[in-house]
Amino acid sequence: MVRIALSGFGPSFCFFLYRKIKDRFPSPAIYYSLAFIRFLVGSILAFLLLSPVLKYLQNKEEKPTIAFIQDNSASQKFGFKKTDSVSYKKEVLNLIEELKKDYNVKEFSMGNQLGDSLKFNYSEQNTDISSALELVMTTLESDNLGGIILASDGIYNKGTSPVSMTYPYKGAIYTIGLGDTNVQKDALVARVFANKVVYLGDQFAIRSDMAAYACKGSQISVSVFSHNANRVISSQNIQVSDDRYSKSIETILDAKAAGVQHYTISVSKVDGEQNIANNTQEVYVEVIDSKENVLIVANAPHPDVFALRDALSKNKNYKIDVQTADKANAKIGDYNLIILHNLPSVNYNASSLIDQSKKIGISIWYVTGSLTAIPLFNQAQDALQISSRGLSANDAQGVLNPNFSYFTVNAANNISSLPPLAAPFGEYKTGPNTQVLMNQKLGGVTTQYPLFLVQQNLNGRVGVLTGEGIWRWRLYDYNQHKNHDLVDDYLLKTAQYLSVKHDKKQFRTTIAKTVYTESEPITFDAELYNENYELINTPDVNLILLDSSNKKYPYTLNKNGNSYSLNIGNLAAGKYAYSASTSFNGQNYSAKGNLIVVAQNIEEVNTTADFGLLNQLATNYGGEFVYPPQIASLKEKIKNNASIKTILRSTVNTDPLIDWKWLFALLIALLSIEWFVRKRSGNY
Repeated sequence: MVRIALSGFGPSFCFFLYRKIKDRFPSPAIYYSLAFIRFLVGSILAFLLLSPVLKYLQNKEEKPTIAFIQDNSASQKFGFKKTDSVSYKKEVLNLIEELKKDYNVKEFSMGNQLGDSLKFNYSEQNTDISSALELVMTTLESDNLGGIILASDGIYNKGTSPVSMTYPYKGAIYTIGLGDTNVQKDALVARVFANKVVYLGDQFAIRSDMAAYACKGSQISVSVFSHNANRVISSQNIQVSDDRYSKSIETILDAKAAGVQHYTISVSKVDGEQNIANNTQEVYVEVIDSKENVLIVANAPHPDVFALRDALSKNKNYKIDVQTADKANAKIGDYNLIILHNLPSVNYNASSLIDQSKKIGISIWYVTGSLTAIPLFNQAQDALQISSRGLSANDAQGVLNPNFSYFTVNAANNISSLPPLAAPFGEYKTGPNTQVLMNQKLGGVTTQYPLFLVQQNLNGRVGVLTGEGIWRWRLYDYNQHKNHDLVDDYLLKTAQYLSVKHDKKQFRTTIAKTVYTESEPITFDAELYNENYELINTPDVNLILLDSSNKKYPYTLNKNGNSYSLNIGNLAAGKYAYSASTSFNGQNYSAKGNLIVVAQNIEEVNTTADFGLLNQLATNYGGEFVYPPQIASLKEKIKNNASIKTILRSTVNTDPLIDWKWLFALLIALLSIEWFVRKRSGNY
């Protein structure tokens, strides 16, 4: 009806205005011309009221994209003993400029991770070829990616073999072989294995894998030096019987003193050996004088219980005991943390266990489920109260709370894709001194209902996971990433926070561990409590980091929720001391500690280029393998590859006519002409 009414607006607009004034115009031509203008303006206005949209197909040629990936790892330095690095860089830049004339060129460098620019400083301490290729293919998936040029020595020490990977990629891969494939005379410590944490009084082993290439007939000395004892504690001579020789040596030691023990494993230099950077490796072992005991009590056997046990067992400081409620007879005082799964329940109220834990200040971690008696659960703690509505459950996914500050979590770990947990259906109300780690996402809507929370109490701490199905989380994590690291990181850090021995100090500073590698970021956390033992962060906390040369690095910790946290990034290898200080209500507080950053020389362990891998990779994806002197030929090879071609990309565009400014200008011009002629004719 609206369209019919608007279609008659133009004629009606013209008819009612001009039907009785024809004799006022000097000629019929002028009369009919002005009537037509008014008819045209009215019709256009009526048409625009219908919100017309012009749809049209736009075709655009899209040139192929060529990605150039430069290996920027430290092993490249050995490769450029044979290839001139300056001339190589010039050849690469010339190739890229030539390719840009006909293709869209994207530049990357790789090492520990992929960088979005070319770098030629060869400083990365890891090489992950497979992840770099996968990320480039994913990032440029919609950019008509026709070819990838990979310049590398083919040596990878992180990730999987790129040859064994099946990439969803239809383009070509061209490889440039850098380095020397000739086996040089080299004796090295290939790998060192030792537990990072051992317990005082235990024995532990350091396994050293040594290798020797082109050293047949030589005698090599392998030694273990203790920096704490300042002496060689083990040494043996080895006769090399082959040009490709390897041997594992195990040294058994006693953990006699608590603290970080520093050892250097060395092999002697062989006559004619050029690379001696891989002749030593450092290893640090932390000796602690007590284990933490964790008791998991379940209403009945459940996959979640075993998932929790497996996750927490990654921490060698934990001794995990698992019992069912009907057979629970543990001495509560022997444990640092009690985990209750589906308890309290109708059959087992677990009141004695809960009361004992509260009395002696042992933290409790509740995992609710379908068998949890919610009224008894509400009575047992005040961290969370649930007003349940029947026995039904919600499928609740986790959404990380960015304001959580009781301990540091990796925000990059995406938990939103994990399967939902079965959480009780009802209303949720958090108690005092609680922080929510994860909120529930129900049917695509993020709610304020907690899925995972912790509480800081004067006597012990409380954790609550309001859903069961942790085993699904770990199964999905493994299916996606071939490990359980994403899920286990949350479970381990929660257990670590809850199981910490109760500390009455009002100010404390913590780090996740005392030994880091050069590639690991270091985060400092701090907590300040007032006289009522309430967590606050009103004053600033200053941190001083002191290296072995007594150089000071000052920092100010960030205020995060009610506590403090600061990620200072990576540090160079060496020993560091740190001290944190603050003032509150006229009282000064301080906390001190030490940490060690270990040098990584993994790039120096293997320096023999693997051109076979690069050749196979190029063959698998329809490309070619070339040597540095042939770099300039790659443009012609790419040009002759029929699969790398310009594509025609079509897009459907919509253009509302009401946005056409020239159309409004036309209407104003027509009305102006009509007004002017009628004015001259005496009709206004």
